[in-house]
Amino acid sequence: MIDTIKRRNRTITHLLIVAAAIIGLVTGCSQFCGQGPQPYLLLYAFEQEGTLLSEKMTIERTDHNLGRTVLTGKLAGKDIVLAESGIGMTNAAMTTQRMIDQYDPIAVIFTGIAGAIDSAVAIGDIVVPSKWIEHDYGYYGSNGFEYRSIGIYVPADSAVRKVAAFSSDEHLLKVLNDALKTDVALKSIGDRAPEIIVGGVGVSGNSFIDRKETREWLASEFAADVVDMESAAVGQVCTVNDVPFIVFRSASDLAGGSGSETAREQLDQFFEVAAFNSSALVIALLGAL
Repeated sequence: MIDTIKRRNRTITHLLIVAAAIIGLVTGCSQFCGQGPQPYLLLYAFEQEGTLLSEKMTIERTDHNLGRTVLTGKLAGKDIVLAESGIGMTNAAMTTQRMIDQYDPIAVIFTGIAGAIDSAVAIGDIVVPSKWIEHDYGYYGSNGFEYRSIGIYVPADSAVRKVAAFSSDEHLLKVLNDALKTDVALKSIGDRAPEIIVGGVGVSGNSFIDRKETREWLASEFAADVVDMESAAVGQVCTVNDVPFIVFRSASDLAGGSGSETAREQLDQFFEVAAFNSSALVIALLGAL
């Protein structure tokens, strides 16, 4: 009888431990795994870009992801997770996947600066491309570099397919176009009011482009409007996870420079204005959603 009672007590104790573990998992997950309203995930690469948005947020919680800040709260009346991705394709992909896993966002919005490629894009202009391409994914052979499509998992096909470009969400682009029917307050460069270009092509790679010949190659090979170091990686992760995305990129420089100024020098000069204009357009989109 005593042995039976001891076995029964051990069984009950074991069940209580398992139950406590499950409750702990559920409680912990409720902060990150889609309990409550789904948020919009806002990503940025440079700390200053995030500051422009965080200053306008009602911040409810501050966390950290791999050493970088993650803020949860409200912006323009929407539930928001604002996270720093870090610079470069790997940082951007890693952060995007981690944030999708933890927060199950409605959509991903990336904001930041870029280098202008097309001559129609001036410094301060904001480009919201309809598709993104990884310009440095390919093959180096006897004829030089050849761009190649990337094999990724395509949720609609439940299979791995070769994909040449990652498409921005059509609904988000439409909402943005509707939002642009009213004026958005943007900073000018000198006497020139910045333009907003919705559509076209953005390209990304792991290098800062400050070479005229490379800019011209990106224009001829991809018909690119802007170039950066994160957006196509974010687009790839969102595509694989079947999460809508849209990217705002404001030109802080002409890739390869112009006249006596390098792209690096232009970026230092116009970073603040470009980052402000990109964040202002993000807030306009959120207000229209």
